Amino acid sequence: MASHAECRPLGVFECELCALTAPYSYVGQKPPNTQSMVLLEESYVMKDPFTSHKDRFLVLGSRCSLCSRLVCVGPVDSPCAPSHQDGDL
Repeated sequence: MASHAECRPLGVFECELCALTAPYSYVGQKPPNTQSMVLLEESYVMKDPFTSHKDRFLVLGSRCSLCSRLVCVGPVDSPCAPSHQDGDL
């Protein structure tokens, strides 16, 4: 059975592009209760509310590596992406 601390959100994730909000329970690259999962970026994560499996999670989003804004995982690209697509970094 999951402890109350494990289920309690640390805060509320808010996308700076679309204003999506969701409670998150972990920030980092290795979500709790995962054996060999390592995320490429430091990410905001919540326990998957659609399953009772404690090793299942949803990645909400992370900081954009180009503009440093907090952005959700979604089909909308960061507004700064077009200016960097041609290798202008």
